[in-house]
Amino acid sequence: MLHQKFNQYFYSINTEQYDWIRNPFATNAIKSTEALPLQIREDFTDLNNDMTLKLYFSEVPLDVFWIYVIKEYPHISYKAILTLLPFSTTYLCEQSFSTLVLIKYDKRSCLKDLDQELRAALSNIEPNIKLLCSLKQAQVSH
Repeated sequence: MLHQKFNQYFYSINTEQYDWIRNPFATNAIKSTEALPLQIREDFTDLNNDMTLKLYFSEVPLDVFWIYVIKEYPHISYKAILTLLPFSTTYLCEQSFSTLVLIKYDKRSCLKDLDQELRAALSNIEPNIKLLCSLKQAQVSH
């Protein structure tokens, strides 16, 4: 029963069918578009032959690339973005749970300030260490 439930939630995906999203300029990418509708395959063929985009692809992250080409190749870009979207929307939640587990493991006995530690651990704001140190006196004078 556990095996059945596991397969229900984490089903096997043929990742080869998404090679065209990971690298539209790879040699096996054209083969991975065979199951897609004709309009998307036509967009892909045009995109695959665009040498300017090939240079741009090597310089930017994958999601940025598909957003960049959405005006020129709307059908294939939309399909790629819909495929990539679930991964970008869940990673922050997964990161939060992983951080929470680490904090709980390190500080099992004193969990009363867990919310403050979690907020500090997940914050994107870089602390200004020099300012914080300058506000504190290193040694009390006599």
